[in-house]
Amino acid sequence: MRAPPVFVIAIAGLLLGAGFVVLLPEQSLFQVADRNDDAAAAARGERYACPMMDFIGNRPGACPVCGMQMTRVTAGELTREQQRRMGVELTTAVMGAATMTVRGYGIADYDTRYASVVIPRVPGRVVKRYMATWGCCESIAAGAPIVDLYSPEAYSAQGELAAAVKLGDQPTINALQERFVRWNLADVAEAIIAGGAPRDVVTIRSPFAGTVVLRDFELVSETVQVGREVTADTPLLRLVDPDRLTLVVQVPEGQARFLREGQPVRIASDELGPLPDIEAKIERLSFEISPDTRTREVRVYIRGAAAVLNPGALVSAHMQGVLDENLRPADPEDPDTWGRFVLVPKTAVISTGVRNVAWRVAGRERDGRLRFELAPLALGPRLEDDAGNDLYVVRAGLQPGDEVATQGVFLIDSQAQLAGTPSLLFPHGATAPAAGGHSH
Repeated sequence: MRAPPVFVIAIAGLLLGAGFVVLLPEQSLFQVADRNDDAAAAARGERYACPMMDFIGNRPGACPVCGMQMTRVTAGELTREQQRRMGVELTTAVMGAATMTVRGYGIADYDTRYASVVIPRVPGRVVKRYMATWGCCESIAAGAPIVDLYSPEAYSAQGELAAAVKLGDQPTINALQERFVRWNLADVAEAIIAGGAPRDVVTIRSPFAGTVVLRDFELVSETVQVGREVTADTPLLRLVDPDRLTLVVQVPEGQARFLREGQPVRIASDELGPLPDIEAKIERLSFEISPDTRTREVRVYIRGAAAVLNPGALVSAHMQGVLDENLRPADPEDPDTWGRFVLVPKTAVISTGVRNVAWRVAGRERDGRLRFELAPLALGPRLEDDAGNDLYVVRAGLQPGDEVATQGVFLIDSQAQLAGTPSLLFPHGATAPAAGGHSH
């Protein structure tokens, strides 16, 4: 007798198995949840989790997946031992001023508001250059020679002055003397009046003291080349005061809101560290935000820095910012203008980027257990002090004196998610899965 084909045997086995499953009672395959028990467990914030498998149920007993005894999970309740294992730490929300140490970094530069430009005031050809035009960053005194010019115009005016002196024409002498003073060549006129002969070469001198700006040196060197013709208004040198500097500091846009013009600034350099002897304040706070660096420019003008700061030096600026009750910059030197807010450490706040919450202590039991409750928060700006500690301004959600968790916060929140009660990700509580189901 021939054996039946294999596919016939397979189909017969499938049909028998399906019939067997259909005839079995429902209770032997599925554990049907008691709706009343589910509601009671949810109200208590109680769930039961398998310590081995990804299984969460509403009743105690053995895990239907692996057989291990399930443990109770109660939302927001921690025994002393659980607190120790989770490393839970608490802090108290306080009422205080919204102060912020704003840090900015930038470059020291010359204060060009006091720059001076040396021009010849008389046209001519350069026949000689002096040290001021050769050395970059050269410091020169008032009256220092810059260049010698061959100047037909100056030579002609000397001849006219010599003739007027010979004729005793005082009005003409006075007029020509004034012209030489405007040219900054008063010494040339005095020599002619004293009986000297006219000279076709005159020395152009700087009427100012200062330092030659480095960035202009190449341009200056080209302008005053020997043999080059210059006009009366050709810039020969640009001089600055080395004792007056501008600090151009960039401050992150989020921190610039704490600042106001006129407030003090503490300056430090990489080389010398803090410079407490330099008095500085914010002279200008830029209204614009740089789209490339997302910063606002702060300008600080200082005097007396020549002995400690060089132009081009990297500097850091520390500014103490304070907010008023409307979250606008207040006067950091006048406490009466400061607002007062509820403050908590940044570590007490967990966030989705949109929603912010903290876990507040709702009660303490005699056996050391702590009960926590979820506190949704409306936050203000984040603050940072000199020690680098981060705080948040809490606009709503906490009161002064409330205790909140600062360590173990995510574990407390995870416990609430397991229990199906409100948490960071589930404001109204996670949907309770049917008993015998898996929660992912």
